[in-house]
Order: sequence, then C-alpha cells, then structure tokens
Amino acid sequence: MGKAVSRERLLLEQVAARCGIEAHYVDISGERHDVDDTVLKALLDAFGFPVRTESDLVEACAVLDERRRQTLVDPVQVVPVGTVPVAVVITHDESCSSSRYRWSLRREDGAEAQGEGFLNDLQWLEEIQTVEGRSFRKVFFLHEPLGAGYHRLSVRVDDKKGERTASQAVIVVPRQAYVPEALQGDAKLWGFTAQLYGIRSGNNWGVGSFSDLKALVDWAAETGAAFVGINPVHLLFPEDPSKISPYGPSSRRFLQPWYVDVEAVPEFGESEEVRRWFGQDRIREACESARRAPLVDYERVWRIQKQALEKLYGHFREHHLDKDSARARSFRRFLEHSGNDMESYGVFHALDAYFRRENPSTWGWPLWPSPYHDPRSSAVAKFAAEHREAVMFHQYVAWNAWEQLAACGRRSWERGLAVGLYGDLPVGVDPAGLDTWLDPSIFALEVRIGAPPDDFNPKGQEWGVCPYLPQALKEAAYKPFIAMLRAAMSDFGALRIDHVMGLMRQFWIPAGLDARHGAYVRYPFEDLLGIVLLESERNRCLVVGEDLGTVPDRVRAAMDETRVFGCRLCFFERTEDGSFPPPDRYPPFTMASFATHDLPTVEGFWEGEDLQVRDRLKLFPSPEIREKILLGRTADQASLRELLKSWGFVEEDNGPSPPADEETRTRRRAAALYRYLAASGSKLLAVSLEDLCGVTEQVNVPGTVTEHPNWRRKLPFDLQTMKVHPRVQAILAAVQEKRPRRP
Repeated sequence: MGKAVSRERLLLEQVAARCGIEAHYVDISGERHDVDDTVLKALLDAFGFPVRTESDLVEACAVLDERRRQTLVDPVQVVPVGTVPVAVVITHDESCSSSRYRWSLRREDGAEAQGEGFLNDLQWLEEIQTVEGRSFRKVFFLHEPLGAGYHRLSVRVDDKKGERTASQAVIVVPRQAYVPEALQGDAKLWGFTAQLYGIRSGNNWGVGSFSDLKALVDWAAETGAAFVGINPVHLLFPEDPSKISPYGPSSRRFLQPWYVDVEAVPEFGESEEVRRWFGQDRIREACESARRAPLVDYERVWRIQKQALEKLYGHFREHHLDKDSARARSFRRFLEHSGNDMESYGVFHALDAYFRRENPSTWGWPLWPSPYHDPRSSAVAKFAAEHREAVMFHQYVAWNAWEQLAACGRRSWERGLAVGLYGDLPVGVDPAGLDTWLDPSIFALEVRIGAPPDDFNPKGQEWGVCPYLPQALKEAAYKPFIAMLRAAMSDFGALRIDHVMGLMRQFWIPAGLDARHGAYVRYPFEDLLGIVLLESERNRCLVVGEDLGTVPDRVRAAMDETRVFGCRLCFFERTEDGSFPPPDRYPPFTMASFATHDLPTVEGFWEGEDLQVRDRLKLFPSPEIREKILLGRTADQASLRELLKSWGFVEEDNGPSPPADEETRTRRRAAALYRYLAASGSKLLAVSLEDLCGVTEQVNVPGTVTEHPNWRRKLPFDLQTMKVHPRVQAILAAVQEKRPRRP
C-alpha cells in the first residue's frame, strides 16, 4: 500500500498546483522525486502566500478563489494569427447576471470596433463558489479580423455598485519564427562564436571591445561566414567588476560598458586633454600590461576605462551639451527614445556608486536605505536632482555602448552576413541588479533558478539568478518580457535563448538551499513562445533555443512546429547504442556545434583537460562516478575516431614521408571533426574561436566561482594571427568544403 498522505500535505499540493508549483518531478534518469514540504512552503512564500499551518493553506485557497472572482477579464491573452473568433472570458457576480456588457477593441493600427450584449445570453463556462457568494465565468466572441500584433480590448459591465471596467491585451502571434531567406530550402550556413571579452587585439585596453567585434564581423565576411555569435553582453555591475558571469546580468535590457572602445568614442578624437592623459607612460603601460595578460583583469581594466570615460563626458558636457551640438541632440533623442527606464538606469548607477563609496560592502540595492528601494520615491527623486551630472555620466556611457553595438549590427548587414550578429539571452537576472530594482514585484527575489542533479552535474546546478513570477508577468500583460526581447533582438539577426525550457517550466530553488531542494514551476508556455515568434518576425531575428538537459516533449515538438532552432552538440549526440551519429542524423532546424562554454573544447575533449580540472577541484561526487566518467571519455574518444575514419573525414598521412608531427596531427583531427559537423544535416553550424585556436581549457566550469578562471581566459592570439594560422586555415577549409559560400 502507498504511504498515507496527510490532509495538510494534500492542501499544500493543491495550493502549490494553483500557483504552478509541481509537487513532484521525474529526473533525467526517470526517477520520481517528491518535493519536501519546506521547499513547497518557501516557494509559496515567493508567490505571496506565507503558509505555516493548515489554516494558512485554507486561507490561501480562499484568496486565490477571490482573485479569480474579482477578475472581470484576464489582463492578457495570446492567440495565433487566423484565430476567428477570439474567445473572451468574463467573470461576473450572480447578482448582475442580467446586466449589459459593452466592449471596445482598439487594433494596433488605431482602427476601432465595439459591441454589446447581455450577460445572460453568453455561453456559460464555469461557476466559482467563494465565501462572498457565487460568480460565473462566461464567454463572448470577437469576430473582428486581427492581424499579428498588440491590440487592446476594453470591457464594461453594469452591476449594483455601478460600472466595472477592465482591459485586456489581445496579442496575436504568427505560427512560426522568422527564418532568413538564405536558409530556405536545403541551404546550410555557418558562422563564428566568440567570447567577446577574450578577443585580443593591438587596440583594446585588456578586454575585447565592440570594435574587436566589428573586426570579427569583417573577417567573417571575408571567409563566407553567415553570422558572428557572442556571449551575452548585457549590463553587469560596473561598480563591482568581480561579478563577471555574462549569465548573471543586472539587466537584460542594457549593455555592459566595459565593451566600449574608448578610443572609438568621438570625443576621444576631439579632446587633446584626454589624449594627453592617455599618452602618459603609466596609463599606456597599464593598458599594455592588461592587453598582454592571459586573463582579463576586469577591475584594473574598468578602472582605467572609467577614468577615460569620465574625462570624455566632461568634454562632451562642455563642447556638446552646453552648445546644443548635433551630437548633443542625438544623445537627447536617445534618452527620449529610451524613456523613463534610461533615467532610472542613470540614477541606479549613481546611487550604487554613492553607497559603495560610503560602505564598500554594500553589494546591491537591497542593502541601500529603504527609502531608495523604490525608483519612484521622493528620496530617489531628490538624489537624482542633486547628482544630475553623475546620472548623466552613466547615461552617456550607456549611449556610447549602444551606438557601438548598433554599428556592429549595421556592419554585419553591410558586409553581407546572411544572418548577422548572433546574441545570447540569459535565463534570469541578479536579484540585486537594475531589473529587479526597477520592478521587484515581477520577480521571485528569494528564489534562484537552476537544474536538478543529473549524470553530468550530480550535485545539480544553482545559477545565482532569480526568475519572473509567472502570474505577475501575466498581470503586466507580458510587457517586461516583450521589452526584454526587443532589446535583445534589436541589433541582432539571431538570438539564442538560454535554457529555452524555461518558457514552459523552471527549476526554482529557495535562496540558501542547494539544487537538491527545488521544484519545477510552470509558466504560460504557449503565450511566451507566441510572443517570441511575434518579436522574431518583427525584428527579423532567427531564434535558437538552447534545449540541452531534461526537455519536456512539448517543448521540442513546439520548437519543430514553430521553426525555433534547437541546439545539437557533438559532445552529447549519440545513437541508440551509444555511438556518435552519422552526420545525416542531425535535424535540419538546429544549430550544430562541438560543445558550449560550459563544456570542453575540441582539444580539451581529446586531452581530457576538463576531467583533470574536475578531479583537481574535487567536483566528482564519488570515486566510482569519477572512474565511470573517465572510462566513458576513453570510449567516446575511440567511438569518435572510428566515426570520422569510417566516413572519410580524416586526412590520413600518405606516402613514405615521416609521420606528421603532433601539431599537424591535432590540426588534422580538429579539421576532420569540423568537416563532419559541416556535413551534418543542421542548417547552422557554429565554429568556436577557442576550437580554431586549439584552446584546451573550457570557458566556464559549472559548480565553480573563484576556483577556476571562468569568463576571464583570453584567446592565445589575435585576429590578425588567426587569419594566417595553419590550424585555423585547416579547420575553415574543412568547413568551407562542406558549406561553400553561397552566391
């Protein structure tokens, strides 16, 4: 017999389910896990239900019922294009069943329509019984034709207390994502992927810049590449250069300023004073030292960059803003276009700098004095007025970052890249960052997103970022989600959505616990995916969903239906018998690559460098698992060698000449692997600069923070050297052989 379940547990599961929290989950190996009561209660707390007793749970149910009863119409609904009629659900009290309802619809193009009727005549849906009495949910239908876009419906109902009004955003979405014309039919393309911070050049100040990205775009055009992919370049914490993970941003709508090429800012060329400052031996030597270093020293680099940018802003203030020059007017247009959030951006960073100066241990806005927690408070307004120059300095830096990235996007189109820049969208944000300060009500601040334990990460993963609250997002008619997508797509021809399964469900871990103590929380998948499709079409931006790990069947099926590209990593791809698949087994609407930033490079795979690092850092949970993984790697290496040889991808040594040296052998082996990937069925192929350069160390080792130089390692040589390097040329020749430049 099964274990008896208490009434309190049943109530707990009921309330959790109504909030979208799953009380059970099945892991990647098929094992069922029951989520602890303490975890469910902690997650319900994040939803605004501090349940401690059975009576708390009963009250939570009553509150949820009352919320449904009080909702005249849902704040938003998302429907596919061609849906006619569109059903609208009205919730009304029994006392006004005979009342009249009126509706008006304003299409996105400004056209309007309206209608009316009686509630008694509507199609009945369900009854809601609460302590306040009975309510009914009924349906009326909009027969108005609606094109893809954002429309606004208003509904009015007469009752005994007067007139109730509510509005609903009606979002009509396409059925498929945008796919560029160059990928139609049987076309296959390839491109570079890079960690922008790690690009070397003779011009940057110790961290890769947007000018380096522009140079990479030019090289991509010369080689026939269709895209250039980069790590997320979203805003981090300029006042805290120790926070360097691009997947833990302060905001997903703004850019990180250390990617600005200071010397490319127009004021640098105008200001003799700034050039004299930069010409000092100590400054030049500091830049040169930072440039030569094998790892990015973000703190030192940003200290020099910030000094320069402050001087450039002073010049801009005196010679442009005060004189209302054309450049000043361009800056003001940028501020006007960016709206209130750009004002808040400047104020946030001025406040952050101010409080860190007062107390360096103030790591984020939750530690600021409480009057400054609300961007709309009088204390914040007073601070902004008194520190106007500090606010505008940060806005000036943000403007230059946007200008330089936008120039890279334009260059990708001018040089004929078929896809363009390929961006990356993290799954969450830092709980102490700008996005959460702007609107904490839409985030679960005491929750972290992660993944449960699996074979590759036996301890599970906790990513240090907090998620959107699903219901709060819906109540906001998805506006924060839409704004984030638009910012992420505006200068890019393709966008990778990290952990795309998060559109359907996310693994929430209460802050302070590890990944063994979490639960899945459901999101309105069809709605969020539909909005992705709409913004993809409007921004002409191809979408790639990172679908690695435990992926619900519905997510994969929806990606296939909607032409959202999946990811296929050679490192993980296997047939039923565990061997590597032939190239034609890769599905067409996918992006093939050898690995990702969290996995070994090509040379790291062959040399076992990643396993040595995990062993050294004691990341294997047991000696038995360590031995199993080591044996598995040996078998994988043998299997991959056999595949490459059997399909003729290996360039063998011929003739009586001596065997090739080690460098030549590794070069041929890497070229053979990329020849295999280029021959795959995937329409897109990503060629990483780390693999081109023969790097063995991986970019990021999951489960580490300071134990390994994550997000800091530079490429061994610059772009000019890459262009003529034998290994690079061999790999590119292999790729171009299978994916020649299209006319």
